[in-house]
Amino acid sequence: MIKIGFVFLDGIYLIPHFFDSVAELYNRPNIKVDILTHENPDQYFYQALDKYNIPYSIIKQLPTYLYKKIAYKIQGRKKPSNQYIIKKNKKILLNYDILVFTVFNNKRIKRKNKNKPKYIFLMHGAGDSFFPFQPEHKSTIEEFSLVTTPGKKINDLFAQMGKFKNTHFEICGYQKLDFVKKMKTETVLFNDDKPVVLYNPHFSKQFSSFYRYGLDILEYFYQNKEYNFIFAPHMNLFSEESKNSLSINLIPKKYYETEHMIIDFGSIQSVNMTYTQNADIYIGDVSSQIYEFLIEKTKPAIFIDIQQINQKENLFFKHFSLGKVITDIKDLPELLQTRELWQKKYEKKQKKMIEYTFDIDPNKSSGKRVAETIINFIEKDK
Repeated sequence: MIKIGFVFLDGIYLIPHFFDSVAELYNRPNIKVDILTHENPDQYFYQALDKYNIPYSIIKQLPTYLYKKIAYKIQGRKKPSNQYIIKKNKKILLNYDILVFTVFNNKRIKRKNKNKPKYIFLMHGAGDSFFPFQPEHKSTIEEFSLVTTPGKKINDLFAQMGKFKNTHFEICGYQKLDFVKKMKTETVLFNDDKPVVLYNPHFSKQFSSFYRYGLDILEYFYQNKEYNFIFAPHMNLFSEESKNSLSINLIPKKYYETEHMIIDFGSIQSVNMTYTQNADIYIGDVSSQIYEFLIEKTKPAIFIDIQQINQKENLFFKHFSLGKVITDIKDLPELLQTRELWQKKYEKKQKKMIEYTFDIDPNKSSGKRVAETIINFIEKDK
């Protein structure tokens, strides 16, 4: 019996990136699958288990230290730090044959033997962001025996880092698409047919447009009721778990109270593609959600480039070629008004980039492809 532990200690935005493969592996013979997570996981977890008809016993809740629990209660913090969970439960984690990650939590676990457990990384997101394709991350990636990716683009970005001696990269498609279809519910966001604008800034201060222009953008759409507007930033921009995150108190209450605006710091709707599927216009910077926004059809996209990056020479900003790029939001009103004219020139580029980004098999789900890849890895490793 092969024991596989899916390590999930972070935000709910990662659930769609591994759950479908868990479901595929759960009923396979000679494989024992656990989801290793913190105590009292989000209700979204249980909703997914119900939808996939998987018993709750698959969840193994890992406690943190008692003194940390007390500190979190005083601080009003909801989710415990994964650093201390890993430290306290290291023996349990190292008892698995395979540990599967969607973020680099493997850095916190020191193995005495690199062959026990084996590490597998399921790439989450499909953007061109500089993370994790920088030289300083290569040693972390080399700890993984297997890395699954959504398409050729991500493989090419890893390849530009140089050769990996013992890490195999396998294209398996984008699990999130299968998960979203499985979990889909009908949602009415607005009670009219005005165009819907999605503003989706990243959390990294180096690249995020929010620090410079965010409040001005919110005020602009508050005043301009000809658009419906969704503010759904990356969850880490206002995350209580991040030391460098912003306070939600920065956002004036009046924006919550108007019918044509949605302010969402990290609900289920912000991670299950509800907003990207219902939006007509995208405004952002470096988030991979631009590709989720475009996956079903071509649409206008506007990128705010706060560093004035030459996207033709930068591998990590390919998405800037998929729409209009501005360095100052004074240009925003005109671009919104003329979007039907300039969008036409980006349609071919958008279609081509989606094909390059996502390897979609119409006859086989991505979760099944990931599961089969893991099983093949197990067979070869015997």
